[in-house]
Amino acid sequence: MALKEFGFWVYTCPRSGRESHYEEKDWELLLDDMASAGMNSLAMVIKWYTTGYKSSLDWLDQDVSGSSIVAKGNGLLRRVVEMAHERKIKVWLVVVCSFYQIKEFGIVPPNGQKGAFHYDPDWPGVMDRTCLMFKEISEIFGDVADGMVVEIESVEFDWPHRIPLYNEWAKANQRPAYGEIKLQHMDARAYQKHDWRDFLTERRCLAMKEIEKTVRASGFKGKMSMICESCNERGCYTQAVNLEQYHKTVPGWAAVTYDYWRYRNRLAGVDFCMEQPRLAGIETYFLGRGVMSYDWKDMTIPLEAHWEIDLEDVEKYQPDGFWFFASDSDEVDNWQSCVSELKNIGFANGLQARKRLLELCGKRRLLKGVPR
Repeated sequence: MALKEFGFWVYTCPRSGRESHYEEKDWELLLDDMASAGMNSLAMVIKWYTTGYKSSLDWLDQDVSGSSIVAKGNGLLRRVVEMAHERKIKVWLVVVCSFYQIKEFGIVPPNGQKGAFHYDPDWPGVMDRTCLMFKEISEIFGDVADGMVVEIESVEFDWPHRIPLYNEWAKANQRPAYGEIKLQHMDARAYQKHDWRDFLTERRCLAMKEIEKTVRASGFKGKMSMICESCNERGCYTQAVNLEQYHKTVPGWAAVTYDYWRYRNRLAGVDFCMEQPRLAGIETYFLGRGVMSYDWKDMTIPLEAHWEIDLEDVEKYQPDGFWFFASDSDEVDNWQSCVSELKNIGFANGLQARKRLLELCGKRRLLKGVPR
């Protein structure tokens, strides 16, 4: 079996990296670089904790100085998709439906904090707005996008409003009540918390069903996927989602897994991110570290060696698809791909790093695949 899709994962959202400032000529250069390296897939995050598309929803932030697409309107994004298709590159739209700017969003979080917050889908009003956002995105881009990835991360905590929902679920599924499992801080990524993880998997799947119903009703016919996040710590690896339960509940959905820390627990990363989802019957897309400076101080190997690890494992274990996170780097400080930090990793700028990454990719011709 061959790797079906291979390419970059980029952001159009403010404070996310240089791609958010791309004009048409910059996108054209990126797509040409991708096509020359044999890449055939581009994942574009158009909603993160900031918003990277032009929205009519007054509770989504609209920073025209931080995103060319917000400033110029969605015609630029549709033009990018058009140019990608001309080069036989598929385009996925990635939408984070849990992370919002609190001021614009207008819904007070359960802990009352300011700034930005990860809202779980059970918090009142959140799913209604989530579906409105997906309806709008489907109406604007649904006729051109090839797939959608839904991200609903960092919502695994036991806020008080979730406890009655858990107890109801536990009673129906012959699981221990909340009072019996509340022995320590509740986190779906903690291996002891199987009951809580299964409950949260069901809550996510219910949200995914509502999202899919919304986008299908709005005319979107492409693939659907959800990020199934893992946690790679020193000596420990965990998966936040019960993959078998996920596949059974929303059987047509793919999984996007990620690991930006392949220099530790390498084989565990292969197991959790590539092998286990596939064994569960799920179409699997893996997201690795590209031109990415995030968390670089913790890295124990050069960035280029990190790329080699991902390329070797993707070639050997063959997930269905593979994206490198970030294709360029920004002069403006940001969480993900910043020039000042990239220089500490050994590259003068993002384009130099991208060129070297694509040289390494070109030696492997990943889309040809290898027998399993």
